[in-house]
Amino acid sequence: MVRHTLGSATDVPRDTLRRFDVAGVAVCVAHAEDDGFYAIEDTCTHENFSLSEGELWGFEVECPAHGSRFDMRTGDVRFLPAVIPAKTFPVSVEDGNLYVEV
Repeated sequence: MVRHTLGSATDVPRDTLRRFDVAGVAVCVAHAEDDGFYAIEDTCTHENFSLSEGELWGFEVECPAHGSRFDMRTGDVRFLPAVIPAKTFPVSVEDGNLYVEV
């Protein structure tokens, strides 16, 4: 994995999702209720919809198409119809900058 700079951590306000294209990979970054940042592959494993266009519920991202939910921390499916987990990526914040390893 290679570490990539996404920009300022303030670019992703608390309780929101934002899409980043990193080295050819679409990544959905969440700024969760615990003030932590989490990254998951932006494509729903059920039907290829952008997760960053969905809703953030605690630590879960909900797909805008059919309501599948994924745990942002682990990628595990939390609500059907998806059954395949999503890939997650390590995220860090240093000196106010947001980084992801893809």
